[in-house]
Amino acid sequence: MKKIIAPLIIGIFIVIFVLGFVEVDNTDTSVSSDTIVYSVTSIANNLEKVTGLSKREEDIICATSKGLIKKNSKGEIVSELAKEINVKDDGIEYEFILNDNIYWSNGDKITPDDIKGFFKELIKSEDEENIKALLDVYGAKAFRDGEGSFDKGVAITTGDNSIKIRLNKKNDEFLDDLTKPQYRIRKLLPVWGNIKDTYNELLYSGDYMITAFDDNKVTLLKNKWGEGPSTIDLVKDDNEELAMASFEIGKRDVVINPPNSQLEKLKSENKLLTFSSDESYYLSINSDDNGLPLSSRREIYKHIYKATDEFMDNNPERVESAEGSYFREDKEDLTKLQTRKVTINQDGTLEKMDSLTLLAKDSDESRDLCKFLVSWFKDNLSINLKYSLVKAEDLDDLDLLKRYDMVLIDIESNSNEKKEFYTELSTFLNDSEKLILEKEINDGSKDFKHIEEKLFNDCTIIPVMFSNENIAISSKVSNISMDGNGNVEFSSISNKQK
Repeated sequence: MKKIIAPLIIGIFIVIFVLGFVEVDNTDTSVSSDTIVYSVTSIANNLEKVTGLSKREEDIICATSKGLIKKNSKGEIVSELAKEINVKDDGIEYEFILNDNIYWSNGDKITPDDIKGFFKELIKSEDEENIKALLDVYGAKAFRDGEGSFDKGVAITTGDNSIKIRLNKKNDEFLDDLTKPQYRIRKLLPVWGNIKDTYNELLYSGDYMITAFDDNKVTLLKNKWGEGPSTIDLVKDDNEELAMASFEIGKRDVVINPPNSQLEKLKSENKLLTFSSDESYYLSINSDDNGLPLSSRREIYKHIYKATDEFMDNNPERVESAEGSYFREDKEDLTKLQTRKVTINQDGTLEKMDSLTLLAKDSDESRDLCKFLVSWFKDNLSINLKYSLVKAEDLDDLDLLKRYDMVLIDIESNSNEKKEFYTELSTFLNDSEKLILEKEINDGSKDFKHIEEKLFNDCTIIPVMFSNENIAISSKVSNISMDGNGNVEFSSISNKQK
């Protein structure tokens, strides 16, 4: 017996000894060739509301949930869960006819009652600023305030395969608003407030379902009837530089807005996609009694216009010059564009000045533009331009704004939301401009041409440039697009290695 045990013990020790020299990698870095690894800088656990969510955090809602309608990459409103929209009573009533083949992630059919139930939860859960369109529904505001019941008081009704929504008054932006992430159809909306612990309990109406969720990674698995890659891993990187380091060694397939220093290299390697975004920049020029006279404001704008053109030439993937247009879409109106250019470039006189002051929100884009303007004004006008970068909330300080000749405004602009755009600019408007804006709002204006012409002709708030969205893609990815709201369409991703 001893003769048997002794060799056995010796053999075990030999095996343990040999295994001690074998390198074991405990880090799971293996990724299936059909898995797309998408870099994000943050992962939100509370997805019940869109308040405070970044576009990239909203992407999870969009990947796992579909709306009645959506806005495609061209900005066109197209069908999604609904296959047909009937508008009645001069834009007061909307009837959505549902597709026949729409299902939850467990295979159950999505019904009109499911959608009605979602709207009921949304009215109660979401912040008011994010559901203005829904609160235009007859009875919705009262129900939110605790008056009456949803079934009897809110004008959202269902048919065999349809849902009807009746508004208090005509709202030309109703369908456009309905394409936004907060209106993507979900079940048990309050449970989305702690998605890390509840993702397994949920049913999903979108192309993907969540199969894993922690502070550093979210795994999305394509539903049986979904479109796109079979698996997408959203992996958290603390910044774009770290994301690009992982991208270079093949550990990331998609990086949104890679470092500006990498754009030219990525473009030369055919690994860069560039899209228009709503982020826009405007210049408010002080017109107070102690501010700059109109003649000087016009000359400053002319030079800002020239400088921005040069900045765009140096950074073609990052920005697009506004060329006198307050909205990117307006640049398609060539007659208006040419008229604005002629007005901007008229001969004028810039009063003698040694320096100008500029205030801006602290961001990479603002910082780079300000640095460029400092050099440009010095080289071309012998003017010492001094700039200060502050937190976004500091731009609400009127006393601070008055101490500067110019303020660079970073704001989202969408030609379908002009009322919201000009309202957000109201901090920078003078009294006469506020009266014009108020009148246009009260008159139900759609184009807001009077306030725009006032701002442009007086050179008090002028358009400077529009930002672009850049996406770095690995050799695995052949296509990716963004919808009309700036959210990634995961179903559009084409995997070359599939």
